[in-house]
Amino acid sequence: MTSRERIVTAIRRQEPDRLPCVEQSFWPETLARWSREGLPHDTSPGDYFDLDRTLHLDLDASLRLPARILEETANWVIESDADGVIYKRWRNDYGPPAMVDTLIRSREDWERYRDRLAPCPERIGSGIRESIVAAAPEGRFCTISPGEPVWWVLRTLGMERALMLLGDDPGLFADMLEAQASLGLALVRGLLEEGFRPDGVWFSSDLCYRNGMLFSPACYRRYMMEYHRRFARLCREYGLLFLLHCDGDVRRFLPLLIEAGFDCIEPLEARAGNDVRELKPLCGDRISFFGNINMDVLAAGDRNAIAREVIGKVEAAKAGGGYIFQSDHSVPPTVSLDAYRFAVELAREHGQY
Repeated sequence: MTSRERIVTAIRRQEPDRLPCVEQSFWPETLARWSREGLPHDTSPGDYFDLDRTLHLDLDASLRLPARILEETANWVIESDADGVIYKRWRNDYGPPAMVDTLIRSREDWERYRDRLAPCPERIGSGIRESIVAAAPEGRFCTISPGEPVWWVLRTLGMERALMLLGDDPGLFADMLEAQASLGLALVRGLLEEGFRPDGVWFSSDLCYRNGMLFSPACYRRYMMEYHRRFARLCREYGLLFLLHCDGDVRRFLPLLIEAGFDCIEPLEARAGNDVRELKPLCGDRISFFGNINMDVLAAGDRNAIAREVIGKVEAAKAGGGYIFQSDHSVPPTVSLDAYRFAVELAREHGQY
């Protein structure tokens, strides 16, 4: 099988020729460390470890505001993105950027900028169509994303402000969701109607944190689920898979995601309590799992512990398909090249069907 065939088969909960092994993200600091530990300078980790090949393409569903650098020093940069979200990004330190502020803070702000979500040809960037066409003969699993609408509202307003709106002004929250989802659906449908067929739509949306969902199941069902269902119906119409990246503890969220129509959940953060060995028997016949290999275990470097982590999860989750090997978020620079190599070797050995 090609990588594309292998991953599609697994997500459809059928057994491929072997377990797919994928990695979505290596920190730049990880690659710098691995280069010192023997990773050839001209070789990507995907090629070095012979990981299954994927391609993810982002469509532009932003407000299309000009990105600006607001302040900078030798150690950090404060910048505003295409949605007016202001971040502080560290230049040399391992860590994600921190949100500082947002442009949209009220209904008045939203009314001023909402018309910027109108569809336009420029939202499908140069090379997107060509990349979709090339992916299949290259054997790549190809997904597209216009941006997930709930996460877009949360980050565009700021997390605390957005969650407060669910109680104080749910109409505004819903209005922003509707505008963002309508734009995303228009972009995806436009590509599909032109005849371009990726393998799936993949949302990246951290709707959970380490203790569970950011909102109640009732709140999700009342205000948000329908927008996910619209994308699920579009995917079903064209035979596409529907995947969600969601950090945090997703255990309580999983039944709702199944109800909404998602085919696969990723990355199943282990440190948030997710364990595919427990989840597979509970709902593995209705949703596929992608990830969950605990990078904290690999970072510790104990080979016996790494073996227990990888073998236990692969053996428990691979039966009947429905599982893809990957880290439980991304590969940090605390993980050595040798530890990651050992984990991949174990996944290959125990991922045979």
